[in-house]
Amino acid sequence: MTQSRIQDYGSPIAAKSLKNVIEALVTSSILQGMQFEVDAADRVRINPGKAVTNQGVIIVEDEFKTLQVVNTSNPVDYTVYYAHIDQDVSGGSPAVLTIQPGLLTPDVVAGVILGYIRYPGAAAPLSAAFFVQSQPLSIGVTAPTRFNSSWTIPIKGTGYLVTSTSGGAITFLDVFDVPTSSMYLSMKNNGLSTGSVTLTLPFKVNDIPHAILQMIVSTDISTTMNPLLVDSMGTSFVLTSSPLTGAPALQYNEISIPKSAIQNQNSLIYIQLQMQMAVGKAIKLQAIGLNPYNLPV
Repeated sequence: MTQSRIQDYGSPIAAKSLKNVIEALVTSSILQGMQFEVDAADRVRINPGKAVTNQGVIIVEDEFKTLQVVNTSNPVDYTVYYAHIDQDVSGGSPAVLTIQPGLLTPDVVAGVILGYIRYPGAAAPLSAAFFVQSQPLSIGVTAPTRFNSSWTIPIKGTGYLVTSTSGGAITFLDVFDVPTSSMYLSMKNNGLSTGSVTLTLPFKVNDIPHAILQMIVSTDISTTMNPLLVDSMGTSFVLTSSPLTGAPALQYNEISIPKSAIQNQNSLIYIQLQMQMAVGKAIKLQAIGLNPYNLPV
């Protein structure tokens, strides 16, 4: 292997050099603006702003953009992103604002994800409660934190594997809760005895190992959620000595991933959520993700 440096003293400066520098410093994310607003019952408006792609190209939009969202009878999740393939041609290539059904992750999108729209169905008019976006990435004099890094994706029925169940009668339901304007996956024990279930979610390791597990979750009293990590070698790590329990309102949680976990680049690792629920009790999971932020607290 030969060591390489992006830009040394005396090296010729080229347009590609700047993109390499940006790509090495930040992940694809919103930098400024680009927030969603309701434009009409079936249209979302995207504010002007700046975003950086996963190839280090900065997109600057100085006009409002709109996208059509079909008011369907069935629930649909959408990913809103700029599709962009960098080309070594004068003037580059345009970034195309795109809306696509499904919950896409940054590692499968060539460009930059702006956010998600979780449409609940029933021909409901578009609402800001359906929008899910990460906070803009802060760079420059602002120190990076867990809150200004892109970390989370919304969860729904197709985003996990049920790898074990026992006892009870656990039901899974994608819910839009009108009173709280919240969308989440509900896991409830409708049986006659205590039940348990394990969800397994795959995540890809990119250039930087994951350091933090982040979740928005609620746990009824008499329920527990115990998160584990399975690393690239298949070794299982219990991530907390105090399982989540007794917090019925959706709330943010973050849990450290041990440095001893092996995370090989481009490999898959897995988060397992082991849950127990008493009769009639539920656990709700709104969003889950892994963050490479690894600075000391």
